[in-house]
Amino acid sequence: MPDIGFLELIVIGVIAFLVLGPERMPELFGQVGRVVRKGRGWINDVRKQIDAESASLKNPLHEVEDSMKGGIEDYNAAIMKELGQSMPDDLSSMSLDPSKTTTTTASSPKPDKKQDDT
Repeated sequence: MPDIGFLELIVIGVIAFLVLGPERMPELFGQVGRVVRKGRGWINDVRKQIDAESASLKNPLHEVEDSMKGGIEDYNAAIMKELGQSMPDDLSSMSLDPSKTTTTTASSPKPDKKQDDT
């Protein structure tokens, strides 16, 4: 689509006024308005058709997505159920008493004896 600015529209209007005269200008503007209205109608019709087609294509994709999500959720539930049953066995062997845990503390760094204060 051509990029026509406000200044270009004014120049076109002045040229049309000089060529057609003030008597035929309202008729010209009416014709231009009808053409623009038809063009917008055609564009809206095409847009509606494209939206309808894209919606009909999106519906199967959403169905596939929903079925995949359902399958993944079922798989995750089965895994969590399996892990949930084996977790108490694993946790029972662990010691949760803080006094039985060992900790190692790091010693603080000692200053270097060979420092020169010059």
